[in-house]
Amino acid sequence: MNELATIIVKLLLNFGISPNTKGYHYLRDCIYICVTTKEPINALTKMLYAKMAENYHTTECSVERAVRHAIKSGWYRHNTELAEKIFVNVLQGVTDIPTNSVFISTISEWIRVNYADLIKN
Repeated sequence: MNELATIIVKLLLNFGISPNTKGYHYLRDCIYICVTTKEPINALTKMLYAKMAENYHTTECSVERAVRHAIKSGWYRHNTELAEKIFVNVLQGVTDIPTNSVFISTISEWIRVNYADLIKN
């Protein structure tokens, strides 16, 4: 596992997302793709579920649902300090749960900004 993948895994674990859920694996891969691709994230989010569905031999709907479940269940166990640091000004209130696309894009951009030296674009 490379350094970037390790950072993503640590972030997901700090957000309370359990590795024994399907959504964890989809999120890990989606974030990795977003961070390492030169395309704008908003263009990527449309194709991420299709790519994950193909890679994991499932449907796009199943991927979307699993990601939503992972984010929602993890959000109640997350590291509040880290969430405030990463999601500053993104969410309306402390009880708001980010949507799938907001979660993926915000985490991806935060990694791009804070670990630019690891990303070879």
